[in-house]
Amino acid sequence: MNLFNELKRRNVFRVGIAYAVVAWLVMQFADVVLNNITAPGWVFQAIMLLLAIGFPIVLVFAWAFEMTPEGLKKEKDIDRSQSIAPRTGRKLDRTIIVFMALALAYFIYDKFSNEVPQDSAIESVQTVPANETDSENRSPGTPVERSQDDKSVAVLPFAFRSTDPEDQFFAEGMHDDLLTQLAKIGSLKVISRTSVMEYKDTTKKIPQIAEELGVSTIVEGGVQRSGSRIRFNAQLIDAQTDEHLWAETYNRELTAENLFDIQAEIARAIAQALHATLSLEEEANISRVLTTNLEAWESYQQAIRLSQTQGIASMKMGSTEVDHAIELDPGFAAAWSLKATILLQQYWFYDTDPATRDAARDAIENGRKIDPTLPELDIAEGYYYYWGYRDYATALPFMQRASAALPNNARAHQARAFVLRRMGEWESALTALRRAAELDPRNVRNVVDIGETLIRLRRYEEASQILTTAQARDPDNPSTLWRLGELHLQASGDINSYSKLNHFAATLVPNAQLRSWRSSLYLDDYEAALLDVANWQEGFLDTRDYRVTRPMLTGLTYLYAGNIESATPLLRDAKLEFETLLEGDPDSYTINHSLCFITGGLGELANARKYCQQTLQTAPADAFFEGYLEFEAAAGLALAGDAQSAAERLRAMLNNDVGPTTYQVIYHPAFDGIRDDPAYISLLKEYGPEK
Repeated sequence: MNLFNELKRRNVFRVGIAYAVVAWLVMQFADVVLNNITAPGWVFQAIMLLLAIGFPIVLVFAWAFEMTPEGLKKEKDIDRSQSIAPRTGRKLDRTIIVFMALALAYFIYDKFSNEVPQDSAIESVQTVPANETDSENRSPGTPVERSQDDKSVAVLPFAFRSTDPEDQFFAEGMHDDLLTQLAKIGSLKVISRTSVMEYKDTTKKIPQIAEELGVSTIVEGGVQRSGSRIRFNAQLIDAQTDEHLWAETYNRELTAENLFDIQAEIARAIAQALHATLSLEEEANISRVLTTNLEAWESYQQAIRLSQTQGIASMKMGSTEVDHAIELDPGFAAAWSLKATILLQQYWFYDTDPATRDAARDAIENGRKIDPTLPELDIAEGYYYYWGYRDYATALPFMQRASAALPNNARAHQARAFVLRRMGEWESALTALRRAAELDPRNVRNVVDIGETLIRLRRYEEASQILTTAQARDPDNPSTLWRLGELHLQASGDINSYSKLNHFAATLVPNAQLRSWRSSLYLDDYEAALLDVANWQEGFLDTRDYRVTRPMLTGLTYLYAGNIESATPLLRDAKLEFETLLEGDPDSYTINHSLCFITGGLGELANARKYCQQTLQTAPADAFFEGYLEFEAAAGLALAGDAQSAAERLRAMLNNDVGPTTYQVIYHPAFDGIRDDPAYISLLKEYGPEK
């Protein structure tokens, strides 16, 4: 009890309280200032550490020293009868009251002064005028009036005050999640992540960015993670006037629930500022908490990044990350959806192992048990039928439902477009592709998809305009180069441009030698074609459209060059290999397709007719690929010397409004053996120029 009284007499308690109040005010002031000057996160942490270290030092100082009229003296040297500690205590009381009043005033201001009434549970929404002239005719707190049609927004990459790469990744994850939330609001137009990421650390002004992205408003934000706290600020800016329509700062405990809450609140605030209405379904969608495990959320975000990178290695790394997320939170439905999508990407682009497809089915079912209405699961299930079975009619309703639930998600519209064009719904497919390009205008892939579709439809002038735009934006994009090469070949028969573009693109993408090989064949450059085959990293290429081996293609190259002696043993070995494969998978049109060429090259007319016919019979109903299948079957029949059947197949191809033109027939060496046949001559006279 004596110690307590002595602490009280020496004003140790009062000094401690005063220090704590002043330190709290210093931290609030530092937080605001450092946030505005985008100082590194360690600066604020250093201030906190210094204040924490100072606290016990001040207490010791208060115990050991006393302020007297003669200055600072040690407590032991002061006569108790001369002590002015009681008077100092009263001064400290007044000081504490003043600083506590300041702290309370700041707290009230920060909490309530900028609040705008809302139907949703947003803590506060602050409308900030850009300047006095713009706001003088508007009462405080009133959002800027905007046209009801003017509801387009781009969310720029968030700034982060840290040199730690983990903090950068964290900011990118929050940015991605906010875009996902906004994508669910149908009355808005929201630019996709791919297009806005190029403006990270940009020096471009807001009006220029908005013009390039085709929006009227821009969202900027910053993220700071410090220990168990997160501070996030965001502002919505009118691109034309540079006026702030809305701004807010969120300071929360760092939990997964709080991350989703912040994103939902911002989405509601932006919608309100732009006079956009939310349906009950949209409100429910943006209020979803996907996971309560922060580490699982971080692994999920990492998996998203990896799945968006080309290459089987990154896909497998993404699969590992999403498996970790599921291990941490088995109830993470979106993670199950992402796992399914990654597996289906792997199955479609890199392997044809049914076990991969079946694992995706299991992941979808696990996700459905958790959240049956999650839109991402609809995309995954749509791809399961599309990429897994080429069952486009079954896939379409899933893609339609997903694009309706995610109206601003470019990927959902793109997926729906891909299914529609496989079904031959060309105009609907183009509409969906253009919507995807509108939402993701800086993503060259969306532009290329439109150009590719127009080439299929033989609308070459439109395709040329589209692909020229794509190449200007990204000159070395392999997809653009391939489509431009195809355009040059099909529209005008420019074989040199076709070959040059294909060979250059193959240097940018691993295992793309099949395109180079075909280009070399069209130029009758068989030495280059043999080199293209020899340069393959793998001896066996097994994809959704082709199943070929290096010996098979080497044998065909020798055959086209007229070296029958070298070609025959290679083709005989290839025939044996593929017929063995066919026994285990008789309905594989890729195996039948290879046997169509192999037996045709060997001059086995009956077998060539059988396998070429089976190629068409076993292939899926696919309007996008149908013309090329007719062409390939005709080439196999031509190799076997069946000019009449080959001409019939080519006539069916050319009578269709979709697919290759006569230029590919003219240049492909498979048709060299029938060029003097009346059936071939008649076909060329009717449909195109002669070589």
